[in-house]
Amino acid sequence: MVSYLDLYYFNALGYKVIGNMYDDIIVKDFQRHTKILVDGIIGKQTRAKMREHNKNNFCPEVFEPIKPYIPYSDKQVEKLCFKGLVGLGEAFNYHSRVNGLDVLHNLAHAILESDWGTSPIALKTNNLYGWTCYDSSPLASATRYKDFTDCIETWTREYNKLYLEPDGKQFRGNSEYAVNMVYATSPIAGINKSFIVKDLREKINNE
Repeated sequence: MVSYLDLYYFNALGYKVIGNMYDDIIVKDFQRHTKILVDGIIGKQTRAKMREHNKNNFCPEVFEPIKPYIPYSDKQVEKLCFKGLVGLGEAFNYHSRVNGLDVLHNLAHAILESDWGTSPIALKTNNLYGWTCYDSSPLASATRYKDFTDCIETWTREYNKLYLEPDGKQFRGNSEYAVNMVYATSPIAGINKSFIVKDLREKINNE
């Protein structure tokens, strides 16, 4: 059983702590990212890693602003696109710029939700972001788009309007941590998207 103090710790790292039924998912995700045995149990090894990590050195990207847009070239963004996302770098970059949000967070969202554009939902509906993919019927409820480019354009606009603008219906704050409070039921989605952002940024910086 995860204690209240443990839950407070994981919440401070950027996980969405929403109840005991998800405690082991959070612990296992933390163990995976800190490269120790993944068993969902907070033992000596996990406690040691918990003492080592805080919000500043675990995944600070989960708390960083998603807005404003940060300039990258289309070529730089395209180099980050693999599998089903190849050829979409310009679209990701353009629509992120138009809507004023960081293209790396946009791309990371698509990577996480669609497994690089290869998930069954992405292939059947052109939905890269899990938009309206409700847990009870993810494929049936998924919004359908003409193609991936249409999805990027439409989703980026709607996501910005609803989740990132202060007057948006779902606005909780300008960060992945804040967005994940209402975007997904998963307690680990915000963290995992942010680790992808971290990886994408390191790839660009190491060019």
